[in-house]
Amino acid sequence: MKALKKAAKLIRDGYTGAGIVYICGDEVLMQLRRHPHVWSFVGGGYDKYKDQDLLDTAIREFYEETGISLARSDVEAKPLHKLGFWKYKWHLYLVISDVKRSTDDAPSMYRCEYERYKYVHIPEYKEEIAADGDMGFFFFVPHQMKLLRKRLKFK
Repeated sequence: MKALKKAAKLIRDGYTGAGIVYICGDEVLMQLRRHPHVWSFVGGGYDKYKDQDLLDTAIREFYEETGISLARSDVEAKPLHKLGFWKYKWHLYLVISDVKRSTDDAPSMYRCEYERYKYVHIPEYKEEIAADGDMGFFFFVPHQMKLLRKRLKFK
């Protein structure tokens, strides 16, 4: 119920942001957020003083929270998923890498936003998260994973 109230507030008051789906092989990097306490992809809010567009937002937020630096050319320009209604706008971008990058160098100043990271196999992401004792996902993650599996041709 708390998550629904927060979602309704975001829609009513407005929010603009973006995130990154970081893929290596058949694994995706997931972030256990603190507020709300759910698994999601890495992302955050648009900053009109730092970002030219939502792709900049996604890259900046990804670096701030993971310590992994990405160039615009690393990211597929067309979002994997776009949400937009009323005053809410969110774009989720895709990065496919040959390197499984570590989040050990994530800047400590953003540690308050997340608990930890975990690479999970895309086809079994729900089971792997559940086996870890954490079952919740951000509202749109199952839909986004379905889009991701389709895009990468997983069953």
